Amino acid sequence: MNMNPLKTIYKFNQEAGLLDKGYDDERECAYPIEEALEGFVLTELAYQLGEDINANAKEVSRGIINLTINKDDLTDVDRLDKHLDAIVFAFGSIYKLGLTPQQAIKALGIVMEANMSKLAVGTDSEGKQMKPKDFVSPEPKLQKILDER
Repeated sequence: MNMNPLKTIYKFNQEAGLLDKGYDDERECAYPIEEALEGFVLTELAYQLGEDINANAKEVSRGIINLTINKDDLTDVDRLDKHLDAIVFAFGSIYKLGLTPQQAIKALGIVMEANMSKLAVGTDSEGKQMKPKDFVSPEPKLQKILDER
């Protein structure tokens, strides 16, 4: 897929029906927390949140949001600023891994190509796209980019 990665992200959200659902503070905030927690042992955090001791990143992220969200105080400017700051920090982290802007864009394109393949499967109960049985993980291609550093 040679489309601009930002346009691919838009297309993914459009084809997944996510744009029609509109903005939801809980969902929009829980997903980045879930991604940030992936790979960490969450036993103590899950316990403190009252979740099952074997809770995964998805369950813990929702627990965090349920304890903290106060959407009545948020304006759309606050929401936009928050998500743009997250992009700045995310790309800063990618650059700290030693990637150039061109490599970061290439990596984003690889991830979006994998995400686009999920569209035929559907979503889970929280609206997250599920992976098809023949899902091709982007990790090997991402590793090649990392090896180019």
